[in-house]
Amino acid sequence: MQNTIPSKQVLLKTFLTGLRRRNITNKGMTLLERKRAIKLSADLAMASVRKEAKWSNALMADLSRKFQRKTVLPSKHRHVVIKGNKVSTHKRGARRRCAAKATAIAKCIIRKREQVLRRLVPGGKCMDECTLLDETLDYLQLLKAQVDVMRLLVKALE
Repeated sequence: MQNTIPSKQVLLKTFLTGLRRRNITNKGMTLLERKRAIKLSADLAMASVRKEAKWSNALMADLSRKFQRKTVLPSKHRHVVIKGNKVSTHKRGARRRCAAKATAIAKCIIRKREQVLRRLVPGGKCMDECTLLDETLDYLQLLKAQVDVMRLLVKALE
């Protein structure tokens, strides 16, 4: 992972170039078409700023597949609910069983959260755990920069 975050100016310039190419000011565009064009421009700007990141390559590959099919749809959000079990401690040896169950529950929670993280980070399904965490940190930093750039655009347009 690269330690420096790309400047927001580079991200803004790339994002605006993408918006111009997709001609989002066209009066004939529906709201859904405009939303897809903005999302596509934002994703391409993020991926082009961080070309060396694994998530960036995965995002570009995913976008090119969607673009070929001409369906650039927003990703589906999935929620995972984890329910824990109550453990009784009134029998002999209950502490060991309780500790074993707690360990099993913790491992299950970690596994499920890892699966969710793999779905959220582009290309996360084919990364090991350490790389996944490293790429997630990089991806989140760039997402934050992207949000800041979009807020600046909204303020400028008001």
